[in-house]
Amino acid sequence: MLQFQVHSPGKVILHGEHAVVYQRPALAAVVGLGTKLQFRQQSDSQVASFQLEALNCTLEIQLSDFNTFLTNFRSQNPKGSTAKLLEEVRGEIDKQLERSNNGVPALKASTQRAFISIYYLLAGAVLSAPGEDELTLKTGFQVHVESELNVGAGLGSSASYGAALATAFLILTGHFDSDTYLEQENLALISHWAYESERVNHGTPSGVDNTVCTYGGIVRFVKGQGFESLSIHKPLNILLVDSRVSRSTADIVAKVRHLRDAFPQLIDAIWQACEELVKAAIPLYESFGNEQDDSSKFEQLERLFQINNDLLKAIGVSHPKLEQIFTIAFKRGFFSKLTGAGAGGYAIVLLPENYQGNEVYWKLKEELEAAGFGLHVTTAGGEGLRVSSLKN
Repeated sequence: MLQFQVHSPGKVILHGEHAVVYQRPALAAVVGLGTKLQFRQQSDSQVASFQLEALNCTLEIQLSDFNTFLTNFRSQNPKGSTAKLLEEVRGEIDKQLERSNNGVPALKASTQRAFISIYYLLAGAVLSAPGEDELTLKTGFQVHVESELNVGAGLGSSASYGAALATAFLILTGHFDSDTYLEQENLALISHWAYESERVNHGTPSGVDNTVCTYGGIVRFVKGQGFESLSIHKPLNILLVDSRVSRSTADIVAKVRHLRDAFPQLIDAIWQACEELVKAAIPLYESFGNEQDDSSKFEQLERLFQINNDLLKAIGVSHPKLEQIFTIAFKRGFFSKLTGAGAGGYAIVLLPENYQGNEVYWKLKEELEAAGFGLHVTTAGGEGLRVSSLKN
């Protein structure tokens, strides 16, 4: 019986947040935190079961119902077209929930989106499977998903979840296996279906999250122009600091748009500065780690972090809690910046190579924890999605 596990990382924006909305380049990096999915086929089952720890729920798909949906879809959409699949899946989920509820309150919106993503990606993997034209699912399976990524915090949690699910379903339906998933065409397929999962959660995603979560490393991204992977030698050590302030990305982006409408030349000058900063940062990231002493490059990256953070403050996307993080870090000699939309969410603190042997680092960590912030010591720019064996 087929069984394996998938680790799909999250991401942070290193530089260019907000400017990227206006066709300026941004740099995004994979982080060491991520989503872990365990897949186990069940020979005596006709149910696909999904235990989602982040949502504290278990969802089930009856294979007989699922296969009937596939048959009906194929009859209405010949030649393997999946263009209308998401629309059809939404309708099918609505019908199933109506039948099963019988007066019981409907699923939470977040749980319903998760269910739609699962159904959509599973159906897409089956309908586009190589070889057998009329493939159906004959054996049940269990999927267990847990995540180290806070939902809605700008760490790419939904793309990480989508990439993990897509990989599992594509392996199940014979698109590739655990030995061949790293081939470029297979990574592209994973990234495509992770993007499709993002459409369920975000409507019109940028495409950066699914790309970084799948391929790993650091990528340069311009909205509507695609991606370019940087040639990096090793990941950076970072401290992710959770401000524990929730916020709406859409509201913050709208606020910045209003500011630009009021002062277009001024804000466009800030976007130009953000673009120049990305240009300056790329050679530093690409050469970091290829010399015995990277201290001068690290100091330059620290300065770019500070400049980037000041530019983001200038457009009004900081927050008192973020300012507290910046002050504590700077007092201890560390450089930091907000990441993503801002106005809460996470800050990144750059950590030097030997940070664990640095007494000041432990004082920084202690002070941030005492102030009530959440901390994750991790890396930026490491490996992307990985599949491994699952022991009983």
